[in-house]
Amino acid sequence: MNKLHSAPCTFVLIGVNLAFFLVEEIFRFFFDESLFPALALSRDTLVGGAWWQLVSHAFLHGNLLHLLVNMVALWFTGPMLEEILGGLRYLSLYFVGIVAGGLLQTFTSSTSIDLVGASGAVCALLVGFATLFPQLEITALIFFVIPVRMKARTLGWIVILASLLCSLLGLEKGIGHMAHLGGGIAGFLICVYYKWSGVLRNISVVPPPIP
Repeated sequence: MNKLHSAPCTFVLIGVNLAFFLVEEIFRFFFDESLFPALALSRDTLVGGAWWQLVSHAFLHGNLLHLLVNMVALWFTGPMLEEILGGLRYLSLYFVGIVAGGLLQTFTSSTSIDLVGASGAVCALLVGFATLFPQLEITALIFFVIPVRMKARTLGWIVILASLLCSLLGLEKGIGHMAHLGGGIAGFLICVYYKWSGVLRNISVVPPPIP
């Protein structure tokens, strides 16, 4: 209940993501139709004028595991950032991460493929947190199970470097690594500005484990 009171935007974002996933599954099961053609982001449809896909793609997910990974990461990082930044700045960080990740993935891909998922926004939050509190000791849960103590800045570098290397080496081709990189870079730049402008709220909260 404390998280619900201090981070309503995070709960709304999680709820909207869950709702889109359920609607997609209902459409597939009962009507043999999908939301992907209209809402997933691809270069061809974007160039053709489907500008809304820059945002809408982030509320669709390929499968339940894809959804759960992003929502768990959002649950652990979002409430603290929302309390520190305030709702408007927090949402700005989230949605700029979506757009930056979507654009970078779309226009660096060799072919026009459908992009879905909130990973760009989640990476913006992770790297943004690392930028605001680089020296803070956190517990990262590798594979959601193995606890590893590290400084927040280390997590930020892991997100950036892993995304870049996986993309350059062609690893895990079904994952939008450049979307992760674009979101991470956006999170860094925005939070550098937030930090410089002195808009951060002072709170005394022990950070949770970050998966």
